[in-house]
Amino acid sequence: MVFIQFYNLKTKEKVEIPDNEIEIVTLENGRKAAKAEYNGMKLFKFLSKADSEKLAA
Repeated sequence: MVFIQFYNLKTKEKVEIPDNEIEIVTLENGRKAAKAEYNGMKLFKFLSKADSEKLAA
């Protein structure tokens, strides 16, 4: 299981979310991003090339 680290802007803390709870989306410019929900709050993160490859495997 792979964990991706998000930053929660509301609580100002880093949160690790498992890959089975993450939705991968492709933006209009072709860049990959991750969306997740944690304690009722929506989290969003632009993915680096390394993170994108980790989730694809």
